[in-house]
Amino acid sequence: MTAADALATAYRHGPGRVIGKGPTPRLPPPAPATRVPLTDLAAGGRFGAALAHLLTDVATPRRWEPWNQYNDHRAYPSARSAFPVDVVLVADGGAWPLDPVRRALVGGAPARLGSSVRLDLVRRRERFSTGYGEFADVLVELEVGHLIAALADHAAQLGLRAQVGGDGLVVSSDRETGEPGPRPPVRSSGFGPRGVSADPRPLPASAFHAVATALPRPANLRHRLAVHNVVGVPDGWYDGPRLIAEGPAMDQVRATYGHAPNIVDVGSANLALVITGDPADAVAAEGPDGYRGLLRAAGACAQRVCAATAEAGLFCRPVRSVHDEDLEALVRAPAGHTVLYLLVAGRPRATGFTYDLTPLEA
Repeated sequence: MTAADALATAYRHGPGRVIGKGPTPRLPPPAPATRVPLTDLAAGGRFGAALAHLLTDVATPRRWEPWNQYNDHRAYPSARSAFPVDVVLVADGGAWPLDPVRRALVGGAPARLGSSVRLDLVRRRERFSTGYGEFADVLVELEVGHLIAALADHAAQLGLRAQVGGDGLVVSSDRETGEPGPRPPVRSSGFGPRGVSADPRPLPASAFHAVATALPRPANLRHRLAVHNVVGVPDGWYDGPRLIAEGPAMDQVRATYGHAPNIVDVGSANLALVITGDPADAVAAEGPDGYRGLLRAAGACAQRVCAATAEAGLFCRPVRSVHDEDLEALVRAPAGHTVLYLLVAGRPRATGFTYDLTPLEA
């Protein structure tokens, strides 16, 4: 792919995208193969036990929501719970795909782990309907960013060292004990019997400040935060915690969203983060893969925002069904910038209706 091809792709993914109707993918059943439980990695000592916790905590089902037509839910979001990115453990001269539902490695397990392993991420675009066309690639790259950030951040919590590189990361022994990590906060997709919507009561200012101050600041991305119905905080547009323009920002965001309120009631949300970036600059700096790298950076940023909102007791729903040009104009994006992601957050209306799928040993 040339730089010109990469920029043409960015256009087709953004303002030039076409999404039609397509059949639901019918994927073949898993091929018969030996499956080794992740817990067996603990035989490799503290490093193996910590690695098992890492894969279990991040890349396997964590909860199931009865109101939600798209289950399961893991430590990172996935469009329609398609999970089009697989994790493969590479160690001891072999490669073992992760079976997330069974919490097992497929085809066996490494005889020895050594002091480091590689986790490769494999794209599976075919898990999306053909109606998405090329736009499925956007969702896949965003999810790669989410998953890399989730793995790297949780590795640090477990005392492991993670180095991101290429389509994956190297996880090495460091300060791990092999014990389970801190229990994550209870998460929600915000989904109820009438779609995704936020509790109409005012949001405490502490939740806004927790999210606004936690926003990552990569040099190649730009953020604008819409705020609505937060105690003591004026409605308007913010750069992190700093007010830029007072006004009905959330109503403005709602007008750019492409679906009805019974899908996602954007207007009810308390926070909406718009992430933009410049594909041409990314390609000039990084070569033809620069645009996809920009999407991965947006996904990683979004993952850390999702984690901050969960700590604050909020749901955070990534959406991409927006009218790009309208939203870019709304946030006064610099020339050359395109919308990469929109995150909608608020306090869930219903709690207590989720089934905890956390394994007992964790």
